[in-house]
Amino acid sequence: MDPIKNLLEYLQSNFADKLPQDAVAAIEANARELFAKFELVPKHEFEAQVQILTSLQQQVTTLEQRLAELEHTA
Repeated sequence: MDPIKNLLEYLQSNFADKLPQDAVAAIEANARELFAKFELVPKHEFEAQVQILTSLQQQVTTLEQRLAELEHTA
């Protein structure tokens, strides 16, 4: 799925009578240039990484608590 293509289709279907064709081409060029600067990942990959980080954060918290208990008993 190409978000730029979706944007252009939206613009053409809703503003075809108000936007000259060269404006649509300029919008496409600028949008492609802008999106090329981002390192985008699919949503499911992002959510998987968030779950991994949450799990790791919980593990660190548990280990910190265990370490604190061991330091108090030593």
